[in-house]
Amino acid sequence: MRTTLIFAAAALSAAAFAQAPQPKPVAIVDVRIVPGVGPVIPNGTIAFENGKITALGAHAAVPKGATVVAGRGMSVYPGMLDADTTLGIAEVTGAAPGTLDTNELGNFNPQLLASIGVNPASDIIGTVRANGVTTALVAMRGGLIPSQASVVDLGIYTNDEMSVRRSAALWINLPGSGGGRGGRGGAAPAAGNPMQELGDYLDAARRYAAVQGPIADPNPALAAMTPYVSGKLPVILTASSAADIRAAIRFGQQQHLKFILAGARDAWQAIPEIKAAGVPVLYGPLTAMPASENDPYDAIYTTPSELAKAGIPFAIVSGSAADSRNLPYNAALAEAYGLAPEDALKAITLAPAQILGLDSELGSLAVGKRANVILASGDPIDPRTQIKSVYIDGQLMPPSKHQRLYQQWMARPDGGH
Repeated sequence: MRTTLIFAAAALSAAAFAQAPQPKPVAIVDVRIVPGVGPVIPNGTIAFENGKITALGAHAAVPKGATVVAGRGMSVYPGMLDADTTLGIAEVTGAAPGTLDTNELGNFNPQLLASIGVNPASDIIGTVRANGVTTALVAMRGGLIPSQASVVDLGIYTNDEMSVRRSAALWINLPGSGGGRGGRGGAAPAAGNPMQELGDYLDAARRYAAVQGPIADPNPALAAMTPYVSGKLPVILTASSAADIRAAIRFGQQQHLKFILAGARDAWQAIPEIKAAGVPVLYGPLTAMPASENDPYDAIYTTPSELAKAGIPFAIVSGSAADSRNLPYNAALAEAYGLAPEDALKAITLAPAQILGLDSELGSLAVGKRANVILASGDPIDPRTQIKSVYIDGQLMPPSKHQRLYQQWMARPDGGH
């Protein structure tokens, strides 16, 4: 683990990090615009400058001096948001521990900020970005409280320039959930009673937060817990089985947390409890096998439509680094098994932004929002669609490593044959 993670101050997590400036205005014209909210614009213009959308509509003006991109026959969509990843902190999974920055020693590390460890030069980020995913929530995995999860834009240049929100949520691996503790690349279960340990730690954090005046011996870890135990920021609780989901709901309510469920593989068996609790769900991946041979073969695929029918806020997530590039196809599976097309798109754009409290910046196309924009040949959820261009904070992203290699070898005199 990088030492920069260990010494990340809580104050740093609240700081605003400036993005690299957009070189000049950009306007995509004569293009079909799918804003993600409101009606589709069959033929219009979208313009952005200084990283923000400045105009959008059928008759939107092209800014003076703008780079004009011809969009005829193409569609513009909001960039996708994968709200459960290890992007930038897990490069080669399995037998290459030197490429993994997902675990830290000890069970309680709330002072760590996942985005501090994100490697902007990760080759995986380029492959994910090339498929239309422009933003991700990055979380560490090991221990009971591995880190604070962070939201990053998958742009280029520096770690700071990628950061959207350093302290987006507190990640908690509930014992027995399989979410980040063995089942998702986490540490082995702690000895004793981990659930009791977790409750005691939250109680200690509340007592620490209640102290008035200067503290003689400050505790950075407990200080980092303050916005979470006070309910100002959300806590993400991992849960897989129906029993785990019900236990997570009880724990979140007993601890008076503003909480979100992550993973939630068997949410289809706990719809009433999730609905009654009013808790949002980060669901996925859908590219998984049923937990039991007695489960319906399509239970995982149909769960998003069941959540939608029940009115439960949810987002579809990959739960991975390398597989984050397949986020749109997870949504496609949900659509194929009953989820309305507009809800499938929302589940990987606006819904995760809403759940994380970032919908004023991300998740749809509107004036004033971040210019995270993808130009595509069709619906990005359709595997046949080609993502032609990706803009993050108004900047055109370069080709990924696999795109560069493809172009290099196809340029051979024999045409790559």
